[in-house]
Amino acid sequence: MMSRKLEIEVYNFDDLKKNDELCDKIYHKFWIENPDNINLNADENIYSFKKFAKALKMSIDFSLSNSEHQDKSCYIKLKPNSQMDNTECRNIVTNYGSSYWICENLKTFTLELLDQEKYQYLCEWSFNDFVLEIQEKMFDLWFADNRDYYSKEYFLDHIECNQYEFNEDGELV
Repeated sequence: MMSRKLEIEVYNFDDLKKNDELCDKIYHKFWIENPDNINLNADENIYSFKKFAKALKMSIDFSLSNSEHQDKSCYIKLKPNSQMDNTECRNIVTNYGSSYWICENLKTFTLELLDQEKYQYLCEWSFNDFVLEIQEKMFDLWFADNRDYYSKEYFLDHIECNQYEFNEDGELV
């Protein structure tokens, strides 16, 4: 029996940095088109949204994609379980503690909302607007994080940190 030696060319981070065409090809195949590649922070982001909503005595319903852009099926819906006044909301949010960036971003955003004149007194209609703004902020944060995750810069950082190597078809070797 005769054995054959198969040689394949292997590309690493340095090769990708030098060759834009190769980098784009591998980036799209390995990072963008790979259905198994989802934002590693997705579960933590959803947990953070649920935790923040619960702190504000709201239920949350959502359907979110793991892409960097929203589609028509994506939504976040907050439903207050009770109406609160500005002081009660401010106390809850001020004392809300989490070191995760989305929670801190929501906390800062919500406190800034509560400082606005239109939310100094939270009646039924202003409270509904207040909830809608938080809901929109969650939505924006979700897709901003996905855009960051699926960016070429993050891809290259990931490749460099993990010292991945690829064949010319964009498959890990």
